[in-house]
Amino acid sequence: MSRSGSSFVSKTAPWAGATALVVIAVVALYLFTGATATQASKAAPVSSTDITYGPKDAKLTVIEYSDFQCPFCAVYAPILDQLRQKWGDQVQFVYRFYPLSNHKWAVFAAKASYAAYLQGKFWEMHDLLFKNQDEWAGSTDPRPYFDKYAKSLGLDITKFHNDADAQSTADFISKQAVEGKAAGVTHTPWFVVGDKSVLPRSFEQFDKVIQEAL
Repeated sequence: MSRSGSSFVSKTAPWAGATALVVIAVVALYLFTGATATQASKAAPVSSTDITYGPKDAKLTVIEYSDFQCPFCAVYAPILDQLRQKWGDQVQFVYRFYPLSNHKWAVFAAKASYAAYLQGKFWEMHDLLFKNQDEWAGSTDPRPYFDKYAKSLGLDITKFHNDADAQSTADFISKQAVEGKAAGVTHTPWFVVGDKSVLPRSFEQFDKVIQEAL
């Protein structure tokens, strides 16, 4: 797990991911084999500092620990989007940072998303980062891509840069990652529905888990 406080602008070597075919094969295995895992969750309670979608007084909370450079998280992103669209008026969805140390740009992407959050555009940046994951994750410098996404969302670029580079942003991401590890998170994505850690393998399974929990 990475807890880097490095500058938003980095010259770290580019991400060296698996080939597309390997990723597809592994994702298929990850998503569609085995039964849904369920265990008691030790995740920290949702607080006012959490990044959320949906009513704060919702009967049910769905927490996701995620890494923007994780291929599996990118696969789950549209599933979560469908779930937010369906249950967003009844369920509170929570995004928590868990950047993995083997993903070179994960912390920097997290910083970009948090900077967008501070201008009220987290979920929009979230979607762009996952949709364009191959573009920025495979680059030698993701900064131009993050700037492009920020501009497309109408963000104040100077504030975006300052917030992404702020120590408070690095501290927030690190804090969530440390708390996630303490809660037993071992991979991304990691989901908590109510008081249970679960791993639904499809939209249908996830939808059923939510229905049963409500």
